[in-house]
Amino acid sequence: MTDGVMAVWGDVAPSAEAEFNEWYFRQHVPERVGVAGWRIGRRFKKIGRGRHRYLAVYDVDGLDSFAHPVYRRSLDNPTEWTQRMMPAFRNFIRAACRVRLTVGEVAGGVIATVRYAPPEAAREPIARWLGGDALHGLRDHPGITRLQLWEADRGQSLVATKEQAIRTGADGEAPFTAVIEGTDRAAVAAALAASGIEVGLAERGAVDVQAGLYQLLFSLTEQRPGM
Repeated sequence: MTDGVMAVWGDVAPSAEAEFNEWYFRQHVPERVGVAGWRIGRRFKKIGRGRHRYLAVYDVDGLDSFAHPVYRRSLDNPTEWTQRMMPAFRNFIRAACRVRLTVGEVAGGVIATVRYAPPEAAREPIARWLGGDALHGLRDHPGITRLQLWEADRGQSLVATKEQAIRTGADGEAPFTAVIEGTDRAAVAAALAASGIEVGLAERGAVDVQAGLYQLLFSLTEQRPGM
């Protein structure tokens, strides 16, 4: 089990969407998973309407993986195809996270993410509530395969790079993200509703609470020598 996650939510200009999707699975995810310590790359599409229609999730060994020289070099020396795609990003949120909680070992085909920003005084109380009743309590819910809590490292998430400079507008933030994974849409939606996470976060003073359900498009796992 890895201790870090890179999560990227966003949209794309309609005129570039077809090429954008090709770029993601033919070049971008293989490039990232080719870096040492970057274990798995998954890409999802939102179920239903609204902003942030796409989500990419990379499982990495830990926060040190975001400082790997090969990864940093790719951010400051984007390929020609990447340079062409960056201006097409819209509503871009990038979060380099440590994994605060993991319950379960199986990645699901559907994932719910609930992003939120806590008041500083309630930062740890909210995290403890999520790690206890709200998330851990779903471990035996039908169809639920894994539960996590991600905490973003602001410095790593908002690092200035050539790749970032090409995108239109400033990157958004996701300080914390609660994650529910499962076998299908119905199971994950039911678990999200049963958890009361969205209401509970609001009651505890969290702001920018944004939930979304996503369906897996594809997954790429690091190829280790001899396998």
